[in-house]
Amino acid sequence: MHIKKYRASSLKEATQLMKDELGTEALILGTRIVPDENDKRLKLYEITAGYDKFEVSAETKEKAVKQNLSKDISFADEMKRMSEHIYQQKNAQKNKSKENKISSTYKVADKVKSNESKSENDADSDNRLKEIVKNLTEKEVHKTVVVSIMDQLKKYKSFLTKDNLENYVQTCLSSLILTKTLDLNIKKQHKVIALVGPTGVGKTTTIAKLALIAKIIHKLDVGLISIDTYRLGAVDQLKSFADVSHTDFLVAYHASEMPALMKKFAKKDIVFIDTVGRNQKNEAQLKSNLDFLSTVKVDETFLVLSATSSTRNLVEIAKKFKLFNYSSFIFSKIDEAVVHGSIINLITKTATPVSFLTNGQTIPDDIISADKDYLANLIFTSQVRS
Repeated sequence: MHIKKYRASSLKEATQLMKDELGTEALILGTRIVPDENDKRLKLYEITAGYDKFEVSAETKEKAVKQNLSKDISFADEMKRMSEHIYQQKNAQKNKSKENKISSTYKVADKVKSNESKSENDADSDNRLKEIVKNLTEKEVHKTVVVSIMDQLKKYKSFLTKDNLENYVQTCLSSLILTKTLDLNIKKQHKVIALVGPTGVGKTTTIAKLALIAKIIHKLDVGLISIDTYRLGAVDQLKSFADVSHTDFLVAYHASEMPALMKKFAKKDIVFIDTVGRNQKNEAQLKSNLDFLSTVKVDETFLVLSATSSTRNLVEIAKKFKLFNYSSFIFSKIDEAVVHGSIINLITKTATPVSFLTNGQTIPDDIISADKDYLANLIFTSQVRS
């Protein structure tokens, strides 16, 4: 018996390929799913077929005998030849029957082995998926997000191996993350950006980083306005940065001063407004910040949040600060957070993208433009890559 393998995108197609070449008498000795050599993400069905070697038919042999008879072969020689022919035919039938029995035995054995292997693989796959659930839960990823990821992984269960599982998980995480890029290619187009958020999240340092990136990398004419006259040293902090970086800096002590300050910066390419850190529970304080920003046209507002905060706190802050109509998040202190599951929890809860991540105090180095794959790796491994 001879063995041959056929591969196709479906079991039906693979079976048809076998029948087209070997006929209906070919035996299927086993089937399995294998990765496509050209694209490892795709699967192919492989059939292992068994078939007998082509033998000369009885008719052909009989014709040969008749031809020999026409050549003055003696009756005795003819009978001897015929006897040998009958003997060979009987042996061929016995051998064929024996081969069929052996083939059937192999077929059953392969099927049992295949089922056992499949059962073991399923068990291994289930155990690996349980480990992923445990890992994500420890990273404080919310249950609803974990369920969503598991649903995606189950669709690719037949492809999951010990070597590629983590990549699949991070791909699933990445697909749930929303990001937004701040367009700084705005030469000669006046743009106003405000940063809002609770106290102690690093708004002033973040504004300094963004301002220096705009000034040095994008060659923009930058202006800074601070309305943070409540926090001790806040104005001095930003003013010191402005002096060192040779950036124009103004302070608004009352909301009514904002239009005049903005008029002074009318020819600036970009103006950053640093607001007072506010307690999300204090509506009066939030309204005070809004009074300042409402007097001028703000093109884009970012909500700055600490990556060290719990999901519950982040959701509450995001809800209370919604009155500022922010378009995106900036997560600070990712280097200080033990786990980062709260980031994806907030993104999926609010359907709001992330624009930047900050990972230290160095200006302007410690800021990262948000990237889906980077965030997925950060959430899954808790490793802050530079």
